[in-house]
Amino acid sequence: MTKNSGPKSVLVIDDDADFRGLISTIGELHGVPVIEAADCSSGLKTLAREHARIKLVVLDYFMPGMDPLACGAAIVAQAGEVPVVLVTAAADPGTRARELHLTQWLAKPMELSVITDLLIQNSSADCAGED
Repeated sequence: MTKNSGPKSVLVIDDDADFRGLISTIGELHGVPVIEAADCSSGLKTLAREHARIKLVVLDYFMPGMDPLACGAAIVAQAGEVPVVLVTAAADPGTRARELHLTQWLAKPMELSVITDLLIQNSSADCAGED
């Protein structure tokens, strides 16, 4: 399969293997391919390689190896028109999202239905916009 073929996928960049696995399982159940990256560096490489196949990026805020703002800014810049949704356990996810100029975020932990909606529709009632 070339990088321009195949169904559009969701790229999940998160250091929590259980969270990535959960998103992948939900995606599989609903026919949405999920590509996993365990850190920002891997996420950037995957985004560069698979950009044409990616319809959504789900990005964790806190990951080892790179400053959250530097990581987020690099992912957002490389994603271009591909929507990026921030996921975080931070106390104020809206502030973290605004730091990255993002309008969608999800607070961890979240209901399974929120993840399902995100994967299927690329948005969710529990995603919030800027204040």
